[in-house]
Amino acid sequence: MIATGSKLSFYLSGLLHHTTLHTGNKSKYAIGRYKAIFEQFVKQYKPDLFIWESTIAYHLLLAEVLHKYNVPVVALPHNLESLVEGSASVFSGKLSPNWLFEEMDYLKYCTKVFTISREENWLLANYGINSAYLPYYPSPEAASFLLNIRREKESRMNSIKQGHQNILLLGTFHNPPTVAGFLQLLQHLKTIRGIKINIAGFGSEKFGDQFSGDNISVMGSVTNETLAKLIINSDCAIIHQQPSGGALTRIPELLLAGLPVIANTHAARSCEKTPGLHVYDSYQELTRILSGRNYVSPAVIEKPAEEQAFINYIKTLVGS
Repeated sequence: MIATGSKLSFYLSGLLHHTTLHTGNKSKYAIGRYKAIFEQFVKQYKPDLFIWESTIAYHLLLAEVLHKYNVPVVALPHNLESLVEGSASVFSGKLSPNWLFEEMDYLKYCTKVFTISREENWLLANYGINSAYLPYYPSPEAASFLLNIRREKESRMNSIKQGHQNILLLGTFHNPPTVAGFLQLLQHLKTIRGIKINIAGFGSEKFGDQFSGDNISVMGSVTNETLAKLIINSDCAIIHQQPSGGALTRIPELLLAGLPVIANTHAARSCEKTPGLHVYDSYQELTRILSGRNYVSPAVIEKPAEEQAFINYIKTLVGS
């Protein structure tokens, strides 16, 4: 007899779970162990509703377990992981985007899926998943911080700025698509005269040896106080990204802070027509936008109507 909770019982559970996928022994054991943990959670706490954000790796099993016990699941994925370059399925070992259907099959267990990306909402809906678009909006604390920056920036604005432009490159530089995108961008920007570039954010230190010079400053991670000063003193921000999933939350944050944003088409997805956002398809077009300096002042972004629709939907599930 095999003891419940033993390594062998976890392995056998994982072995039976994905009979058609070529998972390794460690993955089979992990599948069984995660399933046991999730089932124990459901049995102990008996949730009436589960709002699910961590839709990555073995956490995908949670949707299946909750569905098994008839617990409504509302998913809020940051992005479809299978569309992130270099990501691999923990179940089959397939690389992106070849495990897209694996990921979507788990999302199908959900009562509803809300995405911050219009494109991912469209994709999920076409796969028969009950989905809706819920655009990102900063938390009340973050929104207050950004609006304070906007007020300070507006109070210091000159009618026309002369001399070089201050350009902010802000992000979290750890995932391959982001790093690859900014490396390409910097190779182009370092050849343009009349601009001063400040690179800030977690992981930006990696650009220091290659790009630090007279017109490029690599600042690394910065405090909120330093970030506020950077935004206030910048003429615009540039965001460049390779094709990937989700939607970039940095764009609405910077626009809310009153800073015009120039983004390539991949980075600008889901918010192309937002006032203050300038979109380019090529480096030649980026150069033209920078040379023109005809930036549209961002309007104050209000909370999206979809947020109330989300709240109303949750109320239908909890009976209030």
